[in-house]
Amino acid sequence: MYQLSPKWTFSAAWVYYTGNAVTFPSGKYQVQGVTTYYYTERNGYRMPDYHRLDLSFTYESKRTGRYQSSWNIGLYNAYGRENAFTITFEDDPKDASRTRAIQTSLFRWIPSVTYNFSW
Repeated sequence: MYQLSPKWTFSAAWVYYTGNAVTFPSGKYQVQGVTTYYYTERNGYRMPDYHRLDLSFTYESKRTGRYQSSWNIGLYNAYGRENAFTITFEDDPKDASRTRAIQTSLFRWIPSVTYNFSW
């Protein structure tokens, strides 16, 4: 956090962690045209690393009597990294002997506006 002036505060938080341990298929076989995956190691793989930058500005109004209020404007994941939430597998439509990994990401950016009032 950094106090820009008596009324304005800026804050930033960078979050990083290695990916969670997951179980991915080690191979696959087909029976009557249906693909079945098989697994050899439980939690033998890792999801990609996760990181994001969160930014916010807070404006504190002048205290009037016993009342105080503030506005906060924030941006979650400021550089828009598409962090992996899940990874699923499917046959490649052009070549069934190949497998494609499909990454699902939840949110790219999340803006927020907050009004706080206390007495």
